[in-house]
Amino acid sequence: MPDESLDTHRRVTVVWPLGHLRGNPGDPMRLSPSSQLVLGVLVVTFLILAVVGAQRPSSATSQPPNVAVATNSDTSPGSDQATAGSSRSESERTGEASPSAAGATATPVKTPRPTPRPTPRPTSTACRATDQDRYVYNPSRLDVLAACLRVTGTVEAVRHEADGDLHILLALDPAYRHLLTAANQGEELGDLVVEPVCVRTVSQTDAIATCASDPDPFGGPLPVVGEAVWMEGRYVLDLDHGGWAELHPLYRWGNK
Repeated sequence: MPDESLDTHRRVTVVWPLGHLRGNPGDPMRLSPSSQLVLGVLVVTFLILAVVGAQRPSSATSQPPNVAVATNSDTSPGSDQATAGSSRSESERTGEASPSAAGATATPVKTPRPTPRPTPRPTSTACRATDQDRYVYNPSRLDVLAACLRVTGTVEAVRHEADGDLHILLALDPAYRHLLTAANQGEELGDLVVEPVCVRTVSQTDAIATCASDPDPFGGPLPVVGEAVWMEGRYVLDLDHGGWAELHPLYRWGNK
């Protein structure tokens, strides 16, 4: 009969690290060879899973060096060309000029020219002066633009003046309105002032002697308000009245 103590020493004794599962307290737990094999396989499997699990996060979060290079490639030649093309397209779409283009097409600033004085235009009928221009008092107050000029229009008002002259306000026909100045607006109603001289009683002191020397003041009837007429006279600007335009003196007139 075999000795049981020897058979017991041939068996591999495994002590469960947590103590015993059954039996008396303090007795080591003994496993059969098949149980030891299963337990060994489980331990090895657990270790493999632990190693793989520890390596997987580091490999998942690691990033190849070329990834960072790829995300910072905005300065490549192709990127510059694409950016330039996009800028040009945006400028063409919005109609905005680039600074260089704006400088290339800049228009030089022109110095404003003074407003030219009205210029008389030639008429089909020859205009002839008379001697009445000699009997204008203080002749230096008048800037003479034409010795004789014919115009047409409609009489809008007639005023008596203290210097013996009349102020006939003539609303010019369109062909002659270029003869007016800004000073003809307002008091003169936007009309040309036509002055036959020394045709009424003179009460203005500095005009008395001049009119007294006039041997042949303008004779005959004068136009009335509403008449459509032609008139001839010396074309001047009256500097004492802001430079409004006049026929001064009147040489002749007639109905249209």
